[in-house]
Amino acid sequence: MPLFERGKDYGVLSWNVFKSKKKDWAQDFVRLHSIYDILLLQEAKLNLSAPPFESYDPDYSWVFGESFVLNRCGSSCGVLTGSRIHADQAFNRHGPIREPLLNTPKSSAFAYYPILESAERLLIINAHLINFRTLKAFKQQLGQITEVISEHSGPVLFAGDLNTWSVSRKDELLNEMAKAGLSNVVFANEKRKFLLLDYIFVRGLWVKEAHLLYDIRSSDHLPLAMWFCLV
Repeated sequence: MPLFERGKDYGVLSWNVFKSKKKDWAQDFVRLHSIYDILLLQEAKLNLSAPPFESYDPDYSWVFGESFVLNRCGSSCGVLTGSRIHADQAFNRHGPIREPLLNTPKSSAFAYYPILESAERLLIINAHLINFRTLKAFKQQLGQITEVISEHSGPVLFAGDLNTWSVSRKDELLNEMAKAGLSNVVFANEKRKFLLLDYIFVRGLWVKEAHLLYDIRSSDHLPLAMWFCLV
């Protein structure tokens, strides 16, 4: 079974896939997934009537953080982490406050991956943070994540749709990440304006390249791409 190795390059794609609603999504996913070693998907929909994610590439190991089930069709929605390295531990946490109207929680998936010839493990966190609630609710869900990070001494990769649509949310996120020793990844071709929603943060990783995939239009979010190696 492969392990993460220090000094080796790995590719990451983080993307809110908009529940696979747009017609070109499957075509784009087939093209993209073969390029990257780690896939961090938000609003991933596991649909009984559609091919399972495993069918795209059997080499990927998947960790699903379910947010809710659509009772009418039995489909599940949440955050989905795929990796060519198998996790040796994984769990999901719902945010303590639910979204209004639909009464659905947001999820964070935590997965630990072994590193070759090391007692440390790589912690990968894939999160979709609360949207239509107060700053207090945002802080509570973010606090769940920083609590896990504080208990982990090894490298960390944290990404997702973090719903930082206000200055106060953005400031809270950046302050808490700085306290936890995580760096905000800067994308070389950044053209997004106003307040950003999607981020990648790292600790103990050397970011070699990071860019946005502007040519992908099969979601209401742009994919974030990054290449790194373990330091």
